[in-house]
Amino acid sequence: MAAVEPGYAAWLKTDARYVSATVAGAVGAWGDLAEDSSILSPLALKADAQTVANQQAAILAGPLARDSITVPGLHSNKIGSAVTITGDRAGYENGATVLVIGAQENDTVKTTVLTVIKRL
Repeated sequence: MAAVEPGYAAWLKTDARYVSATVAGAVGAWGDLAEDSSILSPLALKADAQTVANQQAAILAGPLARDSITVPGLHSNKIGSAVTITGDRAGYENGATVLVIGAQENDTVKTTVLTVIKRL
């Protein structure tokens, strides 16, 4: 087994940093059905984590739809990320920010079918 560089090993052992985001009115609109969600990511900077938290809160605050869309390239690394997808499919023409919950890569043609959650 290869040795892990000491500085990297120390970083892996550090406590996670947490940020939160709330969309005004979302809790009131959903009442007892409102949910808390959390995700752990390797983002090192708090500002980057806050940006991602804000994107996820904006997506999850309203009525949601699950969708699958094929995108060029291999993107299994996007699972758990909020990304903006632009394409010629309805709802994606001007770009739609979605939360990626699954990815099936096709290495032969270099495409990925992303399973996403998006706002209606």
